[in-house]
Amino acid sequence: MVRLTFNEPVQPIGPGIRVVAPGGRRVERGPARASGRSVSVAMDATEPGTYVVTWRVVSGDAQPERGRFAFSVSRPTASLAAVADERGTAAGSGFVLAVLGRALHFLGYALGFGSLAFRWLVVRPLGVPQVAALDRALWRLTRSGAAALVLAEPLVGLGHALRLGVTGDAGVLADVLESRVGLVIGQRLGIALALWAMLTALETGSSLALKLALVLGIALAVIDGQAVHAVSVRPLAAGLVTNAVHVAAMGTWMGAVIALLAVWRAMDVATARAAIAAQTGRIATVALLVAIASGALLSFQHLTGTGDLARTFYGRVIVAKVATLVVVVALALAARRKRVAAPERWWQGELAGLVAVLLLAAVLVSLAPPA
Repeated sequence: MVRLTFNEPVQPIGPGIRVVAPGGRRVERGPARASGRSVSVAMDATEPGTYVVTWRVVSGDAQPERGRFAFSVSRPTASLAAVADERGTAAGSGFVLAVLGRALHFLGYALGFGSLAFRWLVVRPLGVPQVAALDRALWRLTRSGAAALVLAEPLVGLGHALRLGVTGDAGVLADVLESRVGLVIGQRLGIALALWAMLTALETGSSLALKLALVLGIALAVIDGQAVHAVSVRPLAAGLVTNAVHVAAMGTWMGAVIALLAVWRAMDVATARAAIAAQTGRIATVALLVAIASGALLSFQHLTGTGDLARTFYGRVIVAKVATLVVVVALALAARRKRVAAPERWWQGELAGLVAVLLLAAVLVSLAPPA
């Protein structure tokens, strides 16, 4: 029997474990079975020589993991059995696709639900008169966000499948979709399609529809925690809540900046510009503080020590994210001081920095944390 033990519960993908004898034949008996943090499979290791074991699982935080190793019976074999190994190109392509999909998901969240938060937290309290150009600009953002959320999920699913070797086994994609990865993809697609279905009601100006849509946004932020490292935080509820707050805060901040840029030229109510800029600044500041606090808490949970910041790729991405965030904050503060007189390039610079933070966040959740 071959038994693999991990540091958290995992789910086998496909056979889970394959064992190839020195002569090239597969000798495992049936699919692998998972029990807590262990995955095992029975096998017939009667032939002397070196056996090659390959394994594929999805971790508790919906991350694809695979690997291979060898062991010998009686004596080692001069040459190992030929076993296809796609970990290089396929895994690299899968990682890129997964990162792009997650970045598109984060952007869709900011566009879709961030623009709705802008309506609720900025436009509504100020009593800004309904202006056709303003409405068109904001609804365009919401529709774009819903579309991005839908398009993101196939990229994430295919990226995970490539990382697990879908090119060598077409059944892997089906197994991925049946795993926790598929569950989260289905839930996120459901939220995105629900937002799309609500657009007609939202565009009528229904206050109830807007509230329900914002509740969907909160639900999506909680669902996101099931597919990232938040599920490894104990207690689990604390990790999910912290991650949801972080996602919602980042989405609100980025969504508010995008919405401000979108309506700035479209607005015909020039007298409301100063109030909108000031209110957006206040909302963005609160969202920034919440995002920094929740992000720091999550990072602390996923590092074994401060040395990980320089020693691991995961830590270096965190450092890059923090450095980019410092630049974004500097641009934001400069724009807030100038208020209405702030050139649009300040807000555009802030938005460009936020996009960079978003990309780094997508990389971060696609990496295995040191802890």
